[in-house]
Amino acid sequence: MTTSFYNGIAGMMSFQNGIDTWGDNIANVNTPGFKESIPEFSTIFSQTLKTAPITSDIGLGSTLFSTAKDMSLGSIVDSDNPFDIAIANDEGWLKVSNGTQEFYTRNGSFTRDANGYLVNDEGYYLMVANPENIKEDDNGNFYVDRTVDTQNLLPTDTLKSISLPAHLTLPAIPTSNIDVQVNLNDDDKIDTTAPATGDIDFSALYDKEGERMNVQNNQSIVINFGNPVTYSEGMLKTVYCFEDDPTDGEDVNINFTINDTPISVTLPDGSTKEEIVNALKDALNEADFNAQTEDGNLTIYTTDKLIIKSDSSLIPNTAAAKLIYKYEKENEYDFSTIGDFESLLQNLANEAYEEDTATVMLENGKIVLNNNSEKNIDISIEPTENSNDKLIYTLSALSHSIPPLEKSESFEFLENSQTYGGYIIDENGERKNFEATYVKQSVQPDKIVWKTTIKIEGQDPVEKTLVFDGQGELISPEPVIEENGQKYAQLDINGITVNLKITNYEKIPDVPVYTFIQNGEPKGDLTAYQIDEGGRILGIFSNSTDVILGQIPVFHFQNDQGLASIGSSMFTETVNSGKGFLYTDNNGNYIGSKILSNKLEQSNVQLSQAMTELIITQKAFSAAAKTVTTSDEMIQKAINLKR
Repeated sequence: MTTSFYNGIAGMMSFQNGIDTWGDNIANVNTPGFKESIPEFSTIFSQTLKTAPITSDIGLGSTLFSTAKDMSLGSIVDSDNPFDIAIANDEGWLKVSNGTQEFYTRNGSFTRDANGYLVNDEGYYLMVANPENIKEDDNGNFYVDRTVDTQNLLPTDTLKSISLPAHLTLPAIPTSNIDVQVNLNDDDKIDTTAPATGDIDFSALYDKEGERMNVQNNQSIVINFGNPVTYSEGMLKTVYCFEDDPTDGEDVNINFTINDTPISVTLPDGSTKEEIVNALKDALNEADFNAQTEDGNLTIYTTDKLIIKSDSSLIPNTAAAKLIYKYEKENEYDFSTIGDFESLLQNLANEAYEEDTATVMLENGKIVLNNNSEKNIDISIEPTENSNDKLIYTLSALSHSIPPLEKSESFEFLENSQTYGGYIIDENGERKNFEATYVKQSVQPDKIVWKTTIKIEGQDPVEKTLVFDGQGELISPEPVIEENGQKYAQLDINGITVNLKITNYEKIPDVPVYTFIQNGEPKGDLTAYQIDEGGRILGIFSNSTDVILGQIPVFHFQNDQGLASIGSSMFTETVNSGKGFLYTDNNGNYIGSKILSNKLEQSNVQLSQAMTELIITQKAFSAAAKTVTTSDEMIQKAINLKR
């Protein structure tokens, strides 16, 4: 009968432990990362009364066998603390340390202590893979050492605490390399024009409408100053008209040079115009010039030039020449560039008029002829059998008589000029504007030439000539590097390597017009800390750069139930749990559980379930107590039988 006393007492003791366990669960219903304990009971060895033919046992009560941990995931709630973290699934542990011992927890509530270290509510340090790239200078200021490699921080055998200062600087990286992709607009009609300058070849010019002039090799034009000159069937032709010489007691003396050949005619006073022109014709023919007379007029023919300089009013100065465009100049009146053409115009003007009476210059893409004299200057433009219509039209506005002290202007000559920019970081960490202007210089059958002028703020401009073959592939300047089927120039611009990947000739579909990538970064000041899903602790800086400062590992155990609780939602590893380890892939790369920042995992205790279990256990406790009182009554009655 006394066995029932012990059974009741054993039940009361085990159920008391159960009540304690459920009470602890209820008490931690709001503790972040808390894992519910489930009490598990077992019987105590029974007493055998007999073994045959049927075994009869009497139980000796129950005991609390163990408390199993419910490892299910608790609810995830938001937090305004960037250092609060939660493991996104129900597997994995964070490691903390008090400096001498290491513990594991699911409670991701961390803050910075007075020294900036990440600690939990107990003051234990969060253990991370720390690259130790936060340094302190001589003035006590903290900065990031950008030379430290922060890739693949995990796995590692060495974990440390991490101090995150409130003020942190990210030093600048001076630009050393620039990748530029330019898809230049080279259409027949463009809007990327600018007034042409003297070094532009006529083959690369555009008219005032932005249309390609398309001047070709050996195309020509006749420019004439002074007495009118026409062009026909390959000949320059000018006509001089004469009157009878008045009888004034003076002979007729006519002296001039034609193409540097002197011609001199002297006739008696009162000679007729027929006598004058015939004498001039004979003198010209004798000097191997083609001269003819008709109706008292003298007509002179030449092929490429007609330069007449005279002291006689009877034959006014004339300067005409057939100007021929050539890729490569060969003769006196060949031209390639705007500058060449300007010089030829000026020379012809000087031949017909004095040097101080006419100047030719470029202004806003126009050829401007200034008359600085007190007399009219006559200029005419004549086409040839091989002229360029756009060139004739553009120059046609010059063709008239310019009154004294006035000027005449052509229409605009335009160049294909395109400017793109970006910025670089100098050695002081400051942004400096980077600007590159690309101007098409010449177009020939076997090559296309562009010039780029690169300007970096505060530095002298640098000019480079870019030469492409007939198919638009870059051939200079050297070195020309080929990569993925594209050739590009590698330029050294004041110590900065510029990889210029330029597309000429036509726009290529799906190729961006312009991209600019440089490897420099300005100085940055810390704006915030952040923890990403991989557990990487990031510094967010004002220069839009994120820097890895450490990485939080997530540990795993072969048997989570074997961990020993020390309170405060912290556990220590045991022989039963095994050593904590990190998940890695076949290549040894860390593949830890996903971490959520600005989140906390709450307790996984279900209050309704815990309260129900508490009531059930309390009823069981009461029943066990009833067993004791019932046994007591039975013994009392047995004692009373003696009476």
